[in-house]
Amino acid sequence: MFSRTAARREGEVAVAALPRLAASVARPDGVVAYGCEGGVDGQGRPTLRLRLHGTLRLRCDRCGEEMAWQLGCERTFFFVRSEADLADIPVDDSPEEPLVGSAHFDLAALIEDEAILQLPISPRHPDCAAPFPVEPDADGEEERPHPFAELARLRKDGGVR
Repeated sequence: MFSRTAARREGEVAVAALPRLAASVARPDGVVAYGCEGGVDGQGRPTLRLRLHGTLRLRCDRCGEEMAWQLGCERTFFFVRSEADLADIPVDDSPEEPLVGSAHFDLAALIEDEAILQLPISPRHPDCAAPFPVEPDADGEEERPHPFAELARLRKDGGVR
């Protein structure tokens, strides 16, 4: 009904109220602001456009310090009637994603899913230096021991002593 009536909804959800997202951040404070708008696409399918934004507290993988990270995304979904209909849709690079619709659609779960999908794999401060600088040798390459050097030495010396 939301999509067919082109309804709009805006609000905020506390990060702490989204348990999977809260477990993925350094500090579960703040909110995820959302806006959603129902509609019908050119193929007659009910759609939902979702916008998310907010500031999440993540841990930098380089220095281990907490950092502010800006969440921002906009996604469009179209609804199908059942899991069977969902399975019949080919996987492609379309910007629209299919969802199984219902009268009791869980918008908070969708907001949490999309926020988690936006998280960086390895969050880092933009200007964060590596904790241990790598110093190459004079030729610009690090000299590494050959992985079988010890085995070759043992063969040459006639075995283990």
